[in-house]
Amino acid sequence: METTNTAKTVHQSVARQIAKLIESGELKKGDKLPAERTLAEQFKVSRSSIREAIKSLAQQNLVESRRGDGTYILTDMDADIFDAFATAFSDQKKRISDIFQFRKVIEPEIAALAAAAMTEETLNRMKVIVCDQQMKAGNGRNTSELDANLHLEIAKATGNSIFPEMLQALDLIMKESRSDILQPPERQQASIVDHFKILEAFEKRDTDMARKTMRQHIEKVEIAATGRDPSTAPIN
Repeated sequence: METTNTAKTVHQSVARQIAKLIESGELKKGDKLPAERTLAEQFKVSRSSIREAIKSLAQQNLVESRRGDGTYILTDMDADIFDAFATAFSDQKKRISDIFQFRKVIEPEIAALAAAAMTEETLNRMKVIVCDQQMKAGNGRNTSELDANLHLEIAKATGNSIFPEMLQALDLIMKESRSDILQPPERQQASIVDHFKILEAFEKRDTDMARKTMRQHIEKVEIAATGRDPSTAPIN
């Protein structure tokens, strides 16, 4: 069951994605938005999230809903309002990038420590999670909860109680990088492949392989979520 804050994050992400389509020219002033069902399929979110996103855009005077006709992009859209909305979208992308930077600093080292301390019981529990994730993804269902469970199990496997407590305390922030809109089916499948590679490192008790594989995994998710390859970023 979605928490109120997670649902809010999803519909805000959808609203910003629609605004980005307007900014890029894919959607033009006066255009009618695709049907609710179509948008839900396009963004891989619930129809209620689409409704909330459209309501948010209407409140910003970017679109208007016409009873029995659909939702249209306003032709007399206030440029200043749109610029402010576009800036908010950029701020959100920066926040997502910050989350991934944090994950790349912390989680590879957690994986290395987990590999060194791994027990067969813990490893088998992780295998069940990843297999469940694979089955769920195969049925077209979102696997972000299982993804979070796996990373929490890895933190617990270190034997250091601070790491799982830290991940749980930061759960709401971490969910922003695992929201439905950032987890299309192909991304979920690629994550599962990476998870099996991480399990292989654990099986070998190979700390270097666990560290490297976890970092590569997070970088791939970052590229999928932001469209920005961290390896090409300028060095300050």
